[in-house]
Amino acid sequence: MPVTDAPADRTEWLEWRRQGIGASDIAKAASGRYGGMWAVVRDKIDPQPEASNAAMERGQRWEEAITSAAEHLLGLAVVGEQMRVTHPTRPKHLATLDGLLVPAGLASPSMDDVIGVLEVKTHGRNVRPAWDYWVPQVQWQMWCTGLDLAVVVSVEIDDAEDAALAVRVTRIERDEFEIDRLMLLADEIERHISNGTYPDPPASALEMVRTAAVEQFAPDAETVDLSTLADDIERMQAIKESIKAVEDERDALQAKIIAAMGAATVGTCGGIRVSLSKPRSVLTKAAEARLLDMRPDLAVQTLDRAKAKAEAKELYESLCEPVGARTLTIRTPK
Repeated sequence: MPVTDAPADRTEWLEWRRQGIGASDIAKAASGRYGGMWAVVRDKIDPQPEASNAAMERGQRWEEAITSAAEHLLGLAVVGEQMRVTHPTRPKHLATLDGLLVPAGLASPSMDDVIGVLEVKTHGRNVRPAWDYWVPQVQWQMWCTGLDLAVVVSVEIDDAEDAALAVRVTRIERDEFEIDRLMLLADEIERHISNGTYPDPPASALEMVRTAAVEQFAPDAETVDLSTLADDIERMQAIKESIKAVEDERDALQAKIIAAMGAATVGTCGGIRVSLSKPRSVLTKAAEARLLDMRPDLAVQTLDRAKAKAEAKELYESLCEPVGARTLTIRTPK
């Protein structure tokens, strides 16, 4: 497996990753998570700012500690942390490894000593591990490295305390049938990139698609012919109507149960326990006004939007930016 030195900085690493199809790209495409294949293709065609969230920061924060723990748990040594590898005959097939497992005690381990790939994962308390993402990710790593074994060390983290609750060590063997399936996905990704086209976005890509729609907005854009999506539009309208009917039924049942509860906070029905929370204490507008009368020092300066629209309409509108979500509305002829 061709090996590339660790990147000089993260920007260079991101650029290297965008030149090919990495393990996380394949994992997104295979699982449909994090925008699925649509998000992968979008980032290759139109590079996006690197995403960051609490879960990603947690994983980076815990990676070194979990790697050290893995050595003790497995009785092996970990080398090649953050090593970049490419498949020997498919140079666009890439992977960045958390580490490689070798026998402990070797003075200068070589690639011939490598036993398998190490992948470090974290997940929140009572959060189901994302095996639909993790498995294709490590299968792709085995494909790129030519190895037959991957070990996933996953740790459940209590985010409130930033403390480890449970550790799980899982061995995953190379699966040629799965790798063949992932290669077909990679070929599909490459076709889209080459043709400048996009796959259909999955549900997990909705907010990304909404953001892209705001960025693409042009007031003078021509009407689009959506005839090829006629079945999809009809189905969406039917789903919206079904949701409305279900929500109406839900609200009616909820009203009936609350009315039957009366003054009680707990009700029973066989083995089922029904609870009705106590009223929340809320500072009403009237109470807020009284509080400000008593303590004017607690006030803060805010924009009176209604007054700004009325007295400085041009200035108000000139400072507005198209950042809100665009609402999709479907109207059928009566």
